[in-house]
Amino acid sequence: MSVHVKPETPGGQRHTVTVAGRDLPLDLPPPKGEGPTPHDYFDAALAGCKALTLMIYAKGKNIPLEGVDVDIVRDDKDERRGEYRLAVRLALAGDLSDEQVAELHAVADRCPVHKLMTSTTIKIETEVGRA
Repeated sequence: MSVHVKPETPGGQRHTVTVAGRDLPLDLPPPKGEGPTPHDYFDAALAGCKALTLMIYAKGKNIPLEGVDVDIVRDDKDERRGEYRLAVRLALAGDLSDEQVAELHAVADRCPVHKLMTSTTIKIETEVGRA
């Protein structure tokens, strides 16, 4: 899979991200832009992964999970010092027992993106060419 980013207009800051055949907006945060920003997509990847992981897990285990709302609050004030905090709140819909809620909570912290963000060494190799 590949991700492609291109400017909407030559010299402009607003870009389009193409991923899985879908175009998504990419910009700076207000007041310089309209967003969403690269950081927003980073945070959204975690939220989406947790929701999808829980729905798939619950279906496989016959847990009556009807839906998952995920809210993420970013604290990036120390990002330049190497610390980026995400506070995640899950709201689980369905007739769930306390045991099922605890089980789903544990599963949420094992979603692939959570693991990628917290326990994987990521190596990035950048090649520069001319357009």
